[in-house]
Amino acid sequence: MSKFNNGITSTDGIHKLQVEDLAQYQQRQPRRQEAIELAELRLTHGLQRSLNIQSLLEFFCREIAEIVPCDSVAYQHSEYRIAHIHGKTKTHVCQYQLELEGQHLGELVCTRAKPFGDLDLLTIESLAGTLVYPLRNALLYQQALDLALQDPLTSVGNRKALDQTLARETNLVARHGNDLSMLMIDIDLFKGINDGFGHAAGDQALRHVTQMISSVIRQTDQVFRYGGEEFVVLLSSTDVVNANDLAERIRKAIEQTEISYSNYRFRLTVSIGVAAYNHAQGIDSMFSKADKALYSAKSNGRNRVIAA
Repeated sequence: MSKFNNGITSTDGIHKLQVEDLAQYQQRQPRRQEAIELAELRLTHGLQRSLNIQSLLEFFCREIAEIVPCDSVAYQHSEYRIAHIHGKTKTHVCQYQLELEGQHLGELVCTRAKPFGDLDLLTIESLAGTLVYPLRNALLYQQALDLALQDPLTSVGNRKALDQTLARETNLVARHGNDLSMLMIDIDLFKGINDGFGHAAGDQALRHVTQMISSVIRQTDQVFRYGGEEFVVLLSSTDVVNANDLAERIRKAIEQTEISYSNYRFRLTVSIGVAAYNHAQGIDSMFSKADKALYSAKSNGRNRVIAA
């Protein structure tokens, strides 16, 4: 069954509602109940048309805003990093936690300039019931898509995800003329870790490097496992000078931290090649320049950053 934790936050405080009130409401308001049933039917049909989570939320939030009505309807799921809002947020708030068979499905928040009445809340609750099953299916579909683009060991993007992100980022460069830079990062002497401590230690080293990179880069930057012990970081709206500075911070962060695995303790270093995207030369040119810069860094003693 679906679960809604209901409440309205206003100058009057928080009011709790019981689902049983819906039956009394239906008896008192037969015409409005008929309209709600038609709206539920329309929502049910509309929500079954797509597994795309954003399309699903856009349709649902728009419909709820018109039926109740609300000034804004928003959905968020922190674990999936999904958020959608329709309209502008106002003072009075109605908030629902959505669950289905014990699974958390996110949070629905409605707002408007005037307080919500009990009948408004019951209407929203009734209509929200049409969302939970399509929402669960869309979240499962989104999870499957995310896993297909994720490196299973480090949980960062894989080669396929890198290709898709590059296509999107280079399109933005073409439209807006913003900067785009790349870091190509390779763990120094990685074979020695596998040979000396075992492959499980090597896996721990890869996860550690991923965590250190992620701790340094911005939220708008993206890291991918390119293959083996090699990673690529895409830096949007970043020129080669700033990219070089960020690469140096990554290098130092990795060099200065110790890795613990079983009874072993060891340190790593990385070599990093930096390159900027040039729209006239294309993606292959950026990869080639970053790769050559990385090769130069390793050839000149490792544990260093070189910019193309």
